[in-house]
Amino acid sequence: MSGCKIPTRYFLLFLLIITGTQSCKNHKATMFESLSPSKTNVRFTNKLEKKSLLNILYYLYYYNGGGVATGDINNDGLPDIYFAANSKGNNKLFLNKGNFQFEDITEKAQVQGTAEWSTGVTMADINGDGFLDIYVSTVSGKFGLTGHNELFINNKDNTFTERSEQYGLNTSCLTTQTAFFDYDHDGDLDCYILNQSDHPHANIVDTVNRRKYDPLAGDRLYRNDVNTTGKFTDVSKEAGIYQSSLGYGLGLGIADINNDGWEDIYVGNDFHENDYYYVNNGNGTFTESGASHFRHYSRFSMGNDIADYNNDGQLDIVTVDMLPPDEKTLKTYGSDENPDIYKVKLELRGYQNQYSRNCLQRNNGSGISFDETGLLSGVSATDWSWCPLFADFDNDGNKDLFVSSGIKRRPVDLDFIRFADRRKSQGMDTTDKYDDETIEAMPEGNSHPFLFKGDGQLTFHDVSDTWGTGKLKGCSNGAAYADLDNDGDLDLVVNCLEAPALILKNNTPKKNYISISFKGDKQNVFGVGTKAYVFTSGSHPNSYREQYEQMMPERGFMSSSTMQSHFGLDSINHIDSILIVWPDQQYQLIKNPTINKNLVVDKKEASGAFVYNNFFPANKEWMQDISRQVNCNWSHKENDFVDYNVQYLIPHGLSTRGPKLAVADVNKDGLDDFYACGAKFQPGTLMIQQKDGTFKQSDTAVFSKYAISEEVDAIFFDANGDSFPDLFVITGGNEVPANEIALLDNLFINDGTGHFKRADEPMSVVFENKSCVAVADVDNDGDQDIFIGNLASPAKYGAPTTSYLYINDGHTHFTKAGDNIIPLHLLGMVTAATFVDIDNDGWKDLVVTGEWMPMKIFKNNKGKFSETDLPQSTGLWQSVYATDVNGDGYADILAGNWGLNTKFWAGKNGPLKLYVKDFDNNGSTEQVLAYTIDGKEYPFLAKDELERAMPVLKKYYLKYNEVAGKTVQYIFYDLFKDYTELKAEVLASSCFINDGKGNFKRMDLPLELQLAPIFSFAAFDHNGTMTWLAAGNFYNVVPYEGRYDALQPSFFSYDKTGSKFQYNSELASLAGQARDAKWINYAGGSKVLIIARNNEPLIFLKPTNSN
Repeated sequence: MSGCKIPTRYFLLFLLIITGTQSCKNHKATMFESLSPSKTNVRFTNKLEKKSLLNILYYLYYYNGGGVATGDINNDGLPDIYFAANSKGNNKLFLNKGNFQFEDITEKAQVQGTAEWSTGVTMADINGDGFLDIYVSTVSGKFGLTGHNELFINNKDNTFTERSEQYGLNTSCLTTQTAFFDYDHDGDLDCYILNQSDHPHANIVDTVNRRKYDPLAGDRLYRNDVNTTGKFTDVSKEAGIYQSSLGYGLGLGIADINNDGWEDIYVGNDFHENDYYYVNNGNGTFTESGASHFRHYSRFSMGNDIADYNNDGQLDIVTVDMLPPDEKTLKTYGSDENPDIYKVKLELRGYQNQYSRNCLQRNNGSGISFDETGLLSGVSATDWSWCPLFADFDNDGNKDLFVSSGIKRRPVDLDFIRFADRRKSQGMDTTDKYDDETIEAMPEGNSHPFLFKGDGQLTFHDVSDTWGTGKLKGCSNGAAYADLDNDGDLDLVVNCLEAPALILKNNTPKKNYISISFKGDKQNVFGVGTKAYVFTSGSHPNSYREQYEQMMPERGFMSSSTMQSHFGLDSINHIDSILIVWPDQQYQLIKNPTINKNLVVDKKEASGAFVYNNFFPANKEWMQDISRQVNCNWSHKENDFVDYNVQYLIPHGLSTRGPKLAVADVNKDGLDDFYACGAKFQPGTLMIQQKDGTFKQSDTAVFSKYAISEEVDAIFFDANGDSFPDLFVITGGNEVPANEIALLDNLFINDGTGHFKRADEPMSVVFENKSCVAVADVDNDGDQDIFIGNLASPAKYGAPTTSYLYINDGHTHFTKAGDNIIPLHLLGMVTAATFVDIDNDGWKDLVVTGEWMPMKIFKNNKGKFSETDLPQSTGLWQSVYATDVNGDGYADILAGNWGLNTKFWAGKNGPLKLYVKDFDNNGSTEQVLAYTIDGKEYPFLAKDELERAMPVLKKYYLKYNEVAGKTVQYIFYDLFKDYTELKAEVLASSCFINDGKGNFKRMDLPLELQLAPIFSFAAFDHNGTMTWLAAGNFYNVVPYEGRYDALQPSFFSYDKTGSKFQYNSELASLAGQARDAKWINYAGGSKVLIIARNNEPLIFLKPTNSN
């Protein structure tokens, strides 16, 4: 055998077999498999036909693509597929033959369409005959496009007849999508038509124009009057629907968002206009109520979806935008406005807050309010996105998220915009050649569809690569899900631009599931709008909700999915019961249904009237708002100052940190009084509690003299040893130069009756932007000494400052402690401090922290302090609160940080960094904020923002793509030296557990508390359990960062058995920027919590002490 020679051709064949086999072995199967057209016979490509004056330069939605609908048109149990095309006669219908085999029956069915530009598609049984019809939305009446929306009525033999005119639905508008649902609960399906606008507004138009009718733009609501008049009737105006050109409708979601039994409407609008949230009033009308329920929206809202993603029985909302996830594209992308334009939109034009990123709106309960968690949840950046779909793709019982993405060319590329503006300014003719050359200069925008695995709580994980869509680069637009092969998992169908449509077969390993189809009555044969609640593990409907869906086929972007509800069960092999609630509120309870099949639910078996208030009882608030009762009319009034006009590159403003509170019984009547710090040009106020529980303002004339200062903190303590609480108020703010009189602190002496006058001598002379004050008897001599924390020197953010400890002689004379007593020189940017006996040795220790600082412990060694930094604790800390969390007798530290619902990154990828220096030698300090990706540091801000502060950069880089994707070291090159480097390793609000031996273990607080910066904590006993309240939020940031508004005052506790924190609930209705929370002894022997909010009235809360 050794002498045998293998012929070369056989040897090469042998190698091919071996290497090919090895390649197959190394190929890791993904959950979704993209099936080729040769396998499925689904041959459809949405091709754009070239036309003069019809391109991206004239029609801004030229690359939006088309939609797709899945539904069983012949009732054979297999979902069929219809695609919409952006060209005349090219829509396609494919009949499902089973086993992923499809037949193109478009010509036979006569559904190819006659409109020149089809967009959205919906399958619905419009005439109530038990067969799905097809409604195709179109763009017409503009850009030379002709046609109208088309309604294909099912003839029950796989053919259709176009009857839109007969039904009164042959509208000729700029339509994106259409939804059919029973908004008035009369048993038939009404129609909402979502329209685009043709971009007539070069400037920001006032929102009062929402009421102006536009014949092409503006949405339409049609009531189904077929049984009486034979047609649908336009009731838009009387129903309260906006019909103006301000609306750029791209996303449409229908659902009972507020759990009152009536379907509401959520409209996603592109550009300046807010999204619309139409609350169904139950009488045929709607009220647009977005401003009172949502705190901000996506700026360029595309598609949306509505589902209960965290299994709490409340419907949440996702809207998608076009924030790129990769550094290079991000830095060439024109997205959020500059602060000045943004301010005009909000204050002069009536718009709400909008940010260019995907928004995940978590429902706080019956639609009262929504917390936007997209950044924390990990779904904010999916590039130029179109169609989001919530569904349980892996059958584990939790909703996952699919997002289609990609655009053929990027018209918002900043280099392209400069190029196009330059050509226009040169007076080049608008010719086809000019158009072609201009379009060719646009960068391509291919992306892949994103898949996120949900954990059933607040977070999602990007599994695009492992689930099979990460390599499918292109432009995916409309999408729908369906179990195409009836194997128990949901497959995906995606309409792609200039590429074959995707059929994504789901190969999820076998898990339990149940799907539900609905057999309705009257004209709503498929039960559109029906709700299904699935209870497992022996749970009872009144006590535990496991999974919930409302069956609405129209969802995502331009698309509709099958008329089924699907529930993954993972390894659970038994369903206790399923509660079905029909649109007319009749309901039925199905016990012990068989799993791993499609359950058909018949409305004939339903009865009664479902009472939502019983099933969704109002949350028993842990605290009662008694603000009106106490008759305190004082409100904090922030002065108008823009930090970024002074320091362009700071990560956030420093001028809105108030108001703080100080509490004491100043007149010794047994009732606590309080002082609230004023903003600049607003005096603070002393409120004296009356016996009836009301408050009366006192000593107004005294405090008004010092309204020139911004008061940043205050504290009552006995400064002169007469046993009456005196008042010390420290000042700061970012708008006053150092050494100005407005930065002088004030000590007010109590005359023994609760009246105050300013001390003759200032207690301290610190002309800096201070932040906090704390008192304790640090030398155990019987009087109170005082610590003053210094945040930043005005206009020098990032430069370390010195804080101070003043030793009290008991007679209003204070001496500054030197470094031999406590090392506070250039301590850092201090934001918070508290005195507490950490080791129970009878001497008060000092806990200090701040921005770009670690948690510092100054151990009191009988009047002299030694400093310890807790390891790996540098952060953007905003508050500290000493409390014994675990009941071991030692004080632990609750610490409020910046939170995780942010574009800032810190953690396993590396710390967040701030480089501080006068980079361009112009006499001003600049700050370069940087985050780490794969070991490389990139600037947080883009070219324009950096150049605004450092014009010298303009001579180095002419184009955006010369900076995009480059590290800070590359961008600043020889300027990048001799800087001060600051870092934040931790952004999560935390607790430092004290073991009593000088060691602390850091624990993250619950995710629900990571939604925004925390500025204050308060402790109380709730029914025998030690509970804490956390409060925060922060708005003073640039639009690109986006304001932090998702953390309402929230309750949490500590599980000693499991050694972990437990989130309890929140006060969802108390929005705003909380800055302080203090308890007072209240009339009648109770306690009341005061919450101070920036630029808003005080809130007074009384514990309910009931479960």
